Amino acid sequence: MHIRSSSTSSDKPQRWPHLLLIAGPLVLLALEAALLTPLVEFFAGWMGVLASPQLFNAVFLGFILFILLSIHDLSASLRPQRWSRRIYWILANVLAFYTLLRYTVVLERQFSPQMIEWYHAAGWLFFLGITTAAAWFAFIPVGALLQWFKEAWHKAVGSGLIAVAFTLLTPDIQSLWHFTYRPFIALTSRVLEFVGQEPQLQFHHNPVLGILGYKNRLVVTQYCAEMESFGVFFLLASILTLVHWQRVRKLRMLVVFAGGIAFLCIFNAIRIALLVEIATFWEKPLLAVSLAHSRLASLGFLGLSLLLLIASKRWWCRPSS
Repeated sequence: MHIRSSSTSSDKPQRWPHLLLIAGPLVLLALEAALLTPLVEFFAGWMGVLASPQLFNAVFLGFILFILLSIHDLSASLRPQRWSRRIYWILANVLAFYTLLRYTVVLERQFSPQMIEWYHAAGWLFFLGITTAAAWFAFIPVGALLQWFKEAWHKAVGSGLIAVAFTLLTPDIQSLWHFTYRPFIALTSRVLEFVGQEPQLQFHHNPVLGILGYKNRLVVTQYCAEMESFGVFFLLASILTLVHWQRVRKLRMLVVFAGGIAFLCIFNAIRIALLVEIATFWEKPLLAVSLAHSRLASLGFLGLSLLLLIASKRWWCRPSS
């Protein structure tokens, strides 16, 4: 009896360190993407494809899906790593990211899209690969990563296909703005009124929203309304439900679905109101437009979706026997 109690107590706290080790590289890479995004944007040529928000979102979503589907495969092969080696890889990541940042800025400022050749793009991919690999090696040993992909390669392929399919369906998901814009606009108006603005809503044609502020007008369309982020939450929640179907408390999971969508609606309304403040009161309309179409909002919504689902898992999912 004493042995069983000791084993259970040692297994239980180990799950959180494993989760933190897996979340570590994702958080590090997300922070680096957030630092890089406001500085450069490519709209054409090789870099317009490789550095596009659509490709970034598809790859990042694929990683998240792969982790959700195969986290137990990694936990079985995960071993402790010396702190000295971990610090070495973190320093390697910082150096590689600085090189990537400088290289990207040079490409954006000194080359026109027509001047960027395939070998310039290949160099950018090389630095990006080094940065990504160093981030993962800083938290998870190389051997454990190789064993993980060896045992769960089919889940990686499935996650990639789901992420690509979701990306291809993104225009259809964005068109849902036609049917849902009224509550978003109402929430955004309340937030703006709360901070002292008096927005004038101008509907030129459904579903474009023009919010008239201090000097500028911000136009919100289906392309910057982040409807696809709601689709990501629905996708992640659906996959978790299917994976843990036998242990899911169905009614509670429905509450999580509804509560999560409501929470993200409020978050999106605050986001739109902040963009309006930047465009009108701060008189920086170009910055507001850039932020509206950047990867930062997608990262924020994806992080919130994961946090909502993982933090509430003990409530909607029965413990395994």
